[in-house]
Amino acid sequence: MKKKILTIFFLLLLNACGFKPIYNTDNSKEFSLEILSIEGDIEINNYIKRNLKFYINSFYKKKFTLKIVSNYEKNILTKNKLGQATDYELIVQTNFEINSGKNNRIIELTKKFNIKDLEDSFQEKEYERIIKNNLVNIITNDLINKISLME
Repeated sequence: MKKKILTIFFLLLLNACGFKPIYNTDNSKEFSLEILSIEGDIEINNYIKRNLKFYINSFYKKKFTLKIVSNYEKNILTKNKLGQATDYELIVQTNFEINSGKNNRIIELTKKFNIKDLEDSFQEKEYERIIKNNLVNIITNDLINKISLME
């Protein structure tokens, strides 16, 4: 009985204190984006456009224009005795220039991931493609969160 009362008390307390999650998706839908230019790696740019598709051409009062520059690198981290690469570092770097009429802001987002060399080159390319897509998803989610917090 005490546990039920205590649980109800805490639920009422949290509900009444004005708690609001920072990454609430409701705020992120109150703006529209227009991509002015997009440069860099074609595959990364296609992933970015696909992820931002919901926000492009929406009809909200808050409008932001974007200039996007993306870069993708695959660096060798380690080699074996024969000189063959065994570990790689995948780096996705994007620069977003955001203009809202009032504010101009540049956001640089970089994500890295380390992978091991696979024996099958086809599997390695597919795994690399999946990692690229996941890194771009993280970057675009970060971008949406940052834009939704802008005035």
